[in-house]
Amino acid sequence: MAETVYILTGSNMGDREKNLSAALVKLEEVPGLEVVAVSSIYLSEAEGMKEENPSFMNQVVMGDYQFLPNELLDTLETIEKMFGRGGKREKKPRIIDLDILLFGDRIIATDRLSIPHRELLNRAFAMVPLLQIEPNIIHPVVKRPVAEFLTDEDRQKVLLYKDHVARNV
Repeated sequence: MAETVYILTGSNMGDREKNLSAALVKLEEVPGLEVVAVSSIYLSEAEGMKEENPSFMNQVVMGDYQFLPNELLDTLETIEKMFGRGGKREKKPRIIDLDILLFGDRIIATDRLSIPHRELLNRAFAMVPLLQIEPNIIHPVVKRPVAEFLTDEDRQKVLLYKDHVARNV
């Protein structure tokens, strides 16, 4: 039985829009994952990085996934490596970054995997595209709408780059 997953894609190196597009193609090829919706592309400053870095382009992909969360994580990490991504925990510029934001209503907290993503409610660049696809989504840990955690000030930090929402109907 498939569960709804939300994956944040991000890039702040090279042709960022092309990188997001190429990552989406790879996600559409993942066995057991049916991409259902894709948010617009948003632009935000690189946060928490040591030096000045190029801004990020981010997008959220919603899909139905038939396998286990760890299997999805393995696949996402394989895709990141295909794009030349190294140390996942390092705050460095990256060609592609793929993060599982939500996986059904699951709550997982291990050294390797945290679902919901542990920083989701602190990251406007993740919440804005997520809420564009699913405006009433409830955070499974705090049991409140994600939208309650997004301030007007936060929204102003995330700029619409390319208005586009695609849904498979």
